[in-house]
Amino acid sequence: MKKSFLVYYLFLIFYLFSCATIEIKEDNFFKKGKFSLASNSEYFSGIINVSEDEKKIKLNLDGLSKDFNISFKDEEIKTNFKYENIIRESDLKLFLKWFFFKCTNIECQNFSLQNLKLKKHLSNKTGLIIQGNFQKFRFSMKLYDI
Repeated sequence: MKKSFLVYYLFLIFYLFSCATIEIKEDNFFKKGKFSLASNSEYFSGIINVSEDEKKIKLNLDGLSKDFNISFKDEEIKTNFKYENIIRESDLKLFLKWFFFKCTNIECQNFSLQNLKLKKHLSNKTGLIIQGNFQKFRFSMKLYDI
């Protein structure tokens, strides 16, 4: 009885370790980070995943089970949510071009639209940082290389 239990136990450990070493890749996200949007009375935060090769962004608001996906390929925006009430398509295209553009000059670090002002900079310790204002909200995002 003890030998069969020992064999079963070793088999279970072997099985769990083999499952742990299998890498499941659903999407090729290369950067992961956090973002927040805050005003005096409201606060939103969540996790962001970014694939620069595919120009794809996945947002997840804390407390919601749904992911919000944005892909920007060949000047075409595809999403699984409606964004027209928040930002015009032409403005979103400008933002996505700026977001995915690797910038080393001070001139291209700033992005501004009517009520959206952002600044991005690369930090050796924390990765890409984007901060700014959107309407009455303060925006902050930090992206780390995976």
